[in-house]
Amino acid sequence: MHISTALAAVLLSACTAAAAATCSPGSRPLPFPAGELSKDQFTAKGRRYRVHLPKSYDPTRRAPVILSYHGAHGTIEKQVALDGLTDPSRSNRDGDGYVVVYLQALVPAGASDPTKTEWQVAPAAAADKAHIDDLGFTADVLAALEASLCVDTRRLYATGKSQGGGFVGRVLACDTSSSSGLAHRFAAFAPVAGAYYILDTPRRAQCEPTDRVAIPCGGGGAREEGTPATPILAFHGGADETIPYRGEWRRATGSCLPDIRHWARQWVLPSSSASSSATAEKNTTIPGSRHGVRSAWGGSGGPGKDGEEEEAARVVLVYAGDDIGHDWPSTAENADNKGGPRAAFNASDEIVDWFGKWRLE
Repeated sequence: MHISTALAAVLLSACTAAAAATCSPGSRPLPFPAGELSKDQFTAKGRRYRVHLPKSYDPTRRAPVILSYHGAHGTIEKQVALDGLTDPSRSNRDGDGYVVVYLQALVPAGASDPTKTEWQVAPAAAADKAHIDDLGFTADVLAALEASLCVDTRRLYATGKSQGGGFVGRVLACDTSSSSGLAHRFAAFAPVAGAYYILDTPRRAQCEPTDRVAIPCGGGGAREEGTPATPILAFHGGADETIPYRGEWRRATGSCLPDIRHWARQWVLPSSSASSSATAEKNTTIPGSRHGVRSAWGGSGGPGKDGEEEEAARVVLVYAGDDIGHDWPSTAENADNKGGPRAAFNASDEIVDWFGKWRLE
């Protein structure tokens, strides 16, 4: 039977895509029990992490992966309880089919409190270069996952709270170094109440006004000139006293926290060839919130999955409301909102929906 060159190319492409979506696990048992959080795992350098496989995990089919980073002074176990991404009661979607990996931060050298874990986005951790290499840690975890699981490398995602969110949106999403280049390996990011520290700002005038300060790694992180911004969905509350929404200068650490809306806009704007449609802002109110607003650039950016306009939004900032503090937004009680107001939406559900929109080409 004769097959045209064009048809042969199509068939070859389809076969290649099908092969890329599968793995050959052989007779190896699952490295982690499905449907529950694994025991402690360690990289070759002794860094701790834990892995959750969904019950539906199939070792012959490539699965998407979410990396989740806890907040300052936090632990893996606190983040598991907070983000709820592996909680079967959160939805009926079996963890949404994602492998979820939780990473543990270290305590910077010289810290007076042995429980004061920090990610390298924060001043003390960033200064402890001999001890803390969270980009290297992340790369080591990805290598271990790819060696032991059937991982879809086109669908790697990262989220985190506070310093963990700052590490995601300020360090990981900006890593274009020749040695790791992790920014190019992730399809999308979703920081929550992120601490986007700008280091080495010992004078107030270098930081304020916080809605004018230069943002290192603006313009969609690792994108090249004229290319779309890396997809990022960020959440922040107006009553956040830990990482203020309006930003602030911190004399004690010589660091600057930018205005959050300014930070988000810089993710869109700095490219000189950015089109007006890509930088156009659309704001929608969040029902049931106190002045909560979703701001999207390039489209509507709503949590729904349908519609070309929504798909076009690559940068979305969710202002959770005037009364929401340093929280992982949730309609249910969690460690952040206990005893206080709850958000009008669940950040975890929106994060999962957001990640589902994006994959690397």
